[in-house]
Amino acid sequence: MKMQSKLLLVSLTPLLTIGVLVCILSGIKINTVVTGTIENGLKGVATAVRDTLWNTDKNSDYRLTEDGELYKGDFYVSGGITIVDNIKRATGMEVIIFYKDTCILTSVVDANGKRIVGTQAADNIVLEVLRKKGDYFSTKDEILGQKYFGYYIPLNDRNMNPIGMVFAGVPQADAKAQIMKIVGVILAIIISMTILAAILLFFIVRRLVRALHKGTNALEEVSQGNLNISLDENTLKRKDEVGKISRAIIKLREELVSIIGTMKQHSDELAASAEYLDQKMAETTDTLSQVEKAVSEVSDSATSQASETQNATRNVIEIGDMVADTAKEAETMYANAQNMSKLGNEAFETLHELQDINAHAKESIDAIYEQTNNTNDSVHKIREATSLITSIAEETNLLSLNASIEAARAGAQGRGFAVVAAQIQKLAEQTNESARHIEDIIASLLADSESAVQTMDVVKENMEKQTENVIRTDERFEEVLKGIAESLQAINRITVKTEEMDKARVSVVDTVQSLSAIAEENAASTQESSASITEISASISNIAEKAGELKDIANQMEERMQVFKLNGDEEEAADTAAEDETVKETDAGSDTAENDGSDE
Repeated sequence: MKMQSKLLLVSLTPLLTIGVLVCILSGIKINTVVTGTIENGLKGVATAVRDTLWNTDKNSDYRLTEDGELYKGDFYVSGGITIVDNIKRATGMEVIIFYKDTCILTSVVDANGKRIVGTQAADNIVLEVLRKKGDYFSTKDEILGQKYFGYYIPLNDRNMNPIGMVFAGVPQADAKAQIMKIVGVILAIIISMTILAAILLFFIVRRLVRALHKGTNALEEVSQGNLNISLDENTLKRKDEVGKISRAIIKLREELVSIIGTMKQHSDELAASAEYLDQKMAETTDTLSQVEKAVSEVSDSATSQASETQNATRNVIEIGDMVADTAKEAETMYANAQNMSKLGNEAFETLHELQDINAHAKESIDAIYEQTNNTNDSVHKIREATSLITSIAEETNLLSLNASIEAARAGAQGRGFAVVAAQIQKLAEQTNESARHIEDIIASLLADSESAVQTMDVVKENMEKQTENVIRTDERFEEVLKGIAESLQAINRITVKTEEMDKARVSVVDTVQSLSAIAEENAASTQESSASITEISASISNIAEKAGELKDIANQMEERMQVFKLNGDEEEAADTAAEDETVKETDAGSDTAENDGSDE
C-alpha cells in the first residue's frame, strides 16, 4: 500500500468513526430530548384536562352515582366525550379519565368506533399515582396492541385526595418516526461533511505526498553519492513539516559536501603522512640496526674489560700476598739485626760467634734483597695491568663516543640509547680515573721498592765489608757495630715502607675490585641496552606495520570518497584529462628527442 492510500485510510478512519459515534450519540440525545418533550407535552395535556374538570363547577366535588357514572356537581364527567375528542384533535394525544383504577372516559376507539372503557390500570401505576399521590411517566403502555408514551396525574377532590387519574398518551411509533426523521437529517449532514472532508484530505494528502516524494528522491540521490541535488522554492518555503524536512535535506547536502570535501583533503594528507611515516620507519630501522651492531661491539668490549679486570684483581691480590711476605721477612730481619747487635757487643769475647752471625745476617740480607727484587717485579706487573685497564677504559670511552654518535643519528628514537652511551662513557671515565689513581700508587710503591733495593744493596755491601773487617782485624769491630746500627735503621725504614706497601696493597685491592664490579656492571648495562634496542627495533617494526595499515586505510578512504559527486567534480575531471593529455604529448616529445640523440 502506497503512502497516499495509507494517509487517506489513517485520516478517514477516525473521521468515519467520529461520524458514526456522532450519529449514535445524536440519536440517543435526540431520543432523550424528544422523549422529554413528549413527556412535558403529555404532562401539559393531562394537567389541562384535570384543570378543566376542576374549573367546571368549582364549588362542587366529584361524586359517583349508583350506575357507576362520575359527576362533578351537575357536570357529567363520564359523558365528557367532547372534551377528550377536542384535545385529541388539537394535540394528537389520547386522553383517558380513570375513576380509581378503572377507565370511565377515553378518546381511544377501536376499529369499530367503539370507545374502550372499563379497562383497569396496572398495579405499578395505581401504586405511584393513587397511593403515592405522584405523577408517573410510562414508556410501556399498550393500547389496542400499540405501544404508547403515557403520562398519569392524580385526579383530586376538594380535600386533595386522589379519586382517580388523568392519562395523556401518544403512540411511540409517531415519536420514533419523528426521531428517525431528525436522525436522518443529522446523518445526511454528517455524511456530506465526511465526503467533503475526504475530498479535502485527498487533495491535501496528495500534495503532501508529492512533496514527500521529492524529498525521498533527493535523499535517495544523496544515498547513492550524488550531492548535486536541489528542491524547488515552493517546497522549501512550506511552513509545515514537509518544508522543514526539505530544508533539512538541503542543509544535509551542504553539510555532506563540506564534510566530504574536508575528508578528501584529510585523506590526501593522511596518505602523504602515511607514506612519509613509512619512509622514516624504514630509515629508523636501518639506523637501529647500525646502533644494535655498535652496542653489540661495546658489549663484547665490556665483557673483555670485565675479564681483564678480574685478572688484574687476581694479580693485585698476589702482590698483596708478596707484600705481606715481605713484611714478615722484614720483621724477621729486624729481629735478626737486634740479635746481631747483641752478638756484636759480645763479639769482643767471641769473634767466631760474630762471624757466624754475620754469615747468617748476610744470608738474611740476600733473602731480603731477593724478596725486594720480587716486590719490585710485582709492582711492574701491577703497572702493566693498570696500563691494560687504562687501555680498556679508553677503548670503552671510544665505543661510547661512537654509540653517542649513532644515537644522535637516530634522533628521538635513539634518546634512550644516548642515555646508555652517556652512562657507559661516564663509567669509562671513572675506570680511567681509578686506573690513574692506581698508577700513582704503583709509582709511589715502585719508588719505595727501588729505594729498598738500593738500601739493601748498601746493606749488602756493608755486610760484606763488615765480614772482611771481622776477618782482618778486631780493630775495625766498632765499624762493624756501626754498620749493624745502620742496618737496624735501614731495616726500620724497610719495615715502615713495607707497612705502607701493605696499606697501599689493601687500597689497590679495593680499587681493582671496584673496577671489576664497574666492568661487570658495564657489561650488564650494555647487554640490557642491547636488549632494549632489540625491543625498540621490534616496536619500530610494529609501528612500520601500522603505518602501512594506515596507508591502506587512507587509500580505502580515498576510494570511498570517489562515490560522492560534488560540484566541480566534472570540471576537475576535465582539467585532469587535459593535464594528462599535455603530459602524454610532453613525454612523446621527450622520447622523440632521446631517440634522435641516440641515432646521432
